[in-house]
Amino acid sequence: MTNSQSSKDVTAADSEDSTPDSQTRDGGVVGWLVVLGSLICHIFVGGAFQAIGPLFVVIQSHFDETSARTSWIIAFLVSVEFGLAPISNVFVKKIGFRMTVLLGTIISSTGYFISAFAPTIEFLYLSIGLAIGLGYAIILPACIGIKAFFIKKRFPIANVLAGSGAGLGVFIFPPLLQTLIDNYGWKGAVIVFSALNAQMGIAAALFRAPEEHNRSASKSEEDVKIAKSSRTCLTSAVDTCDFWLLKKFPTFAIFVLATGISDGIGYQGSPSHMLARAKTKHIGSITDISLLVSIFGLATIIGRLVIPILLYLTGKYTTSLKLYSVAIVLSGTCNLFSPLASNYGGYSTYAFIYGLFMGIVMGIRPQIARDILGPEKVTAGIGLMKFCIAFGALIGPPTGGYIYDVTDEYDNSFYFYGSLLVFGGLMILVLEPLTTRRQRTLEGVTNVIVDEPCRYSVSFLEVATQTGEKH
Repeated sequence: MTNSQSSKDVTAADSEDSTPDSQTRDGGVVGWLVVLGSLICHIFVGGAFQAIGPLFVVIQSHFDETSARTSWIIAFLVSVEFGLAPISNVFVKKIGFRMTVLLGTIISSTGYFISAFAPTIEFLYLSIGLAIGLGYAIILPACIGIKAFFIKKRFPIANVLAGSGAGLGVFIFPPLLQTLIDNYGWKGAVIVFSALNAQMGIAAALFRAPEEHNRSASKSEEDVKIAKSSRTCLTSAVDTCDFWLLKKFPTFAIFVLATGISDGIGYQGSPSHMLARAKTKHIGSITDISLLVSIFGLATIIGRLVIPILLYLTGKYTTSLKLYSVAIVLSGTCNLFSPLASNYGGYSTYAFIYGLFMGIVMGIRPQIARDILGPEKVTAGIGLMKFCIAFGALIGPPTGGYIYDVTDEYDNSFYFYGSLLVFGGLMILVLEPLTTRRQRTLEGVTNVIVDEPCRYSVSFLEVATQTGEKH
């Protein structure tokens, strides 16, 4: 009887171990806690540089610097954050998702803290640009990629919920940052931000390693092949960061290149210059102007939340990549027509519409990476995309600032930003059919991942299931 009871206990234990396993990979409590942790990371990482507008204006005045030189802070921050994003995939492979996020949190919080003691603006290039950028580079791809391991059927919704944290950060931080600056000065404000940023340690605690739920004794065949093919340090680095994905998936390569042009050069400088531009036009008080970024952030939240609806409604007619390209074109068009906003009401309307389209643009990227590359390569795909954005980000903000310094008019800077956004979107629309045909030729099959009807129909069916409707 004892043996029988022991046998039942073992069976029950096995059942308890396997139940969370299946529940977690299909959502489950642990899976949605991972989404919550990802949302916390997005609030800080996704919202920080877009909410830096009030700090940008104060630092420029404090150091009596030009707009172009001050813009290098943003350029370094975004370039380092995006350029070093592929190393997040390396850390995840070595130390896991939880420790990767914790490491990035420590580095970025330290960067905020030491910024309070900056004697020159060049010091801020290192403390904000390098330290915070490096920390965020490690965090963001990890907190995006981990969702694909835990959420299967509801990935589009999980992606939207977690990604909306970036818009929430942009909505909360500008007025908060302005209040902190008014009460404690900009140096006190960054010290407080250092403490707030450390709350991403909570997110790290929520992340569990996928191996704990789906243990495997051996590596995948693909990883083994990659390991065997590593003959030199350069080859090993390329393999570890999965740069080979750009060759294997031509459509993804076009997506990455176009994003580097449109997002890297055309977008990264606009959130901070938005406030500086409003200040030069004297359309309201400093407090009113800081609220413009909050309006922008609220709109990005709405833009992200409508993504599952758009995917559901357009699933029969288009793909997530084409939806992305259309949203980029429309966001660029907003910038091109933004000089028509001559008062606070018009400027608020522009900020909201621009934010709405950019919310769609930023929120749908993980879905594109998952559709093209598969769930296992989302972290690597996001890292590669950000790597390409980094080169553009090193050009965009300083160029926009330089255009203002030369012409004494921010409208010209936004013409520059808008044109590149439109160009990037049109680039995808024109080249995507060509790369799709090349993909089919390379693989020698009719149905490929980037344009496979059944692959996309699964994603939209998943969304439809959440609404109680089916195609």
